[in-house]
Amino acid sequence: MLTGLYQPTSGDAEVFGRSIVTDMMGVRKLIGICPQHDVLFLTLTVSEHLYFYAALRGVPEAQLDAVVTQKIAQVGLTEKAALRAGSLSGGMKRKHSLAISLVGDSKAVFLDEPTRY
Repeated sequence: MLTGLYQPTSGDAEVFGRSIVTDMMGVRKLIGICPQHDVLFLTLTVSEHLYFYAALRGVPEAQLDAVVTQKIAQVGLTEKAALRAGSLSGGMKRKHSLAISLVGDSKAVFLDEPTRY
């Protein structure tokens, strides 16, 4: 699996020139994952999620506001930024999850059923 959950039994793959066998940590810094089931904390707002995940992905503190605003706008949730995730529709939750997978300057994003709604 290219996400690095399991070691390959044979072979190798590269993500932007980085090997999943010899440089999985480097690969993980380049990819985002949007799982089938939304990984959202229902009491956090859209913005709070993005700040949280951006910090986990190592976005510098000086860039957090700009990155959060940009990712929310990219997925069309600007008007929903202050809403709690639990109040979003299914489609909006998918957009929210996509924004989370894009944070941290992901070069490649693995999407698991991105259009299920």
